[in-house]
Amino acid sequence: MNKLSTLLLCAALFVTGFSQTTLAQTQSTPSMQEQYDKLHGIKPKTPTTDKSKEKTKTTTQKPEKTTTPSKPPKQAKTVEPAKPKPTKPIPAPAPAMASEGGFGVKIGLRGGVNYSSITSDAITASGITVDPLLGYHGGLVVELGGKTFSVQPEILYSQTAYKISASQAGSLLVGESRLNSVTVPLLFKVSLGNGPTKFFINAGGFGSYALSGKAKTTFSGITTTTDLKFDSGDQRLEYGAVGGAGVALGLGRAQLLIEGRYYYGLGSNGDVPAASKMFTRNIQGSVGLLIPLGGN
Repeated sequence: MNKLSTLLLCAALFVTGFSQTTLAQTQSTPSMQEQYDKLHGIKPKTPTTDKSKEKTKTTTQKPEKTTTPSKPPKQAKTVEPAKPKPTKPIPAPAPAMASEGGFGVKIGLRGGVNYSSITSDAITASGITVDPLLGYHGGLVVELGGKTFSVQPEILYSQTAYKISASQAGSLLVGESRLNSVTVPLLFKVSLGNGPTKFFINAGGFGSYALSGKAKTTFSGITTTTDLKFDSGDQRLEYGAVGGAGVALGLGRAQLLIEGRYYYGLGSNGDVPAASKMFTRNIQGSVGLLIPLGGN
């Protein structure tokens, strides 16, 4: 009995120990499925909680979107206009007359020499010889008009002179007369040419008023000088025709005039017989300068 009990006890202990060993091995040794999952990187499923249990969801409140202020539209870049390249100033052409087809005013001076004489029926009939002498003139010139046609009034201080020679009682009488006067010509002028150099012709009338004069006579070696005095009967006022021609040279905006004229006296206020009236014949040579006014 004791042997049997001992044997049974030993068998029981053996079985118990074997079962515990087997259980421990089964618990410690992973299953084939677990090894497969581990080899292939498959995570084991976690047991789910009971469906009956109420799932608590934690909802995170999304923050409200804050509206950022819209950016102002970009202003278009203003393209500055290209600065013009400085150009060399073009010299203005030298105008020889007023602007093309327009009206212009020029003012200037004119002066030169006179080569004058007189004529009279009484002098011619008496056989007296008249020779011209040199004098001078100068004054103010104004030109009004356009490129081709213009009017040119002038006011000049002019000295005319002449010499007479006659035989008297076998002796030679020589007289020399010089007359100072204000002469006012009024000319109509025609200019020809398109460049800075122009040719022109003019024609018109003139009036002359004697201011003073001197007469010098030589007879038998004796010379006498006398101042001329005018009264109502003298030929103090004279009028006549005048014409001439010349060339105008452009000098920048100005004009240089070179001109020749001829004055032909037609009458006077002298209270003398017609046969005794004297008329002036005067050849002028002059140089003048005209300057346009108002940029013309």
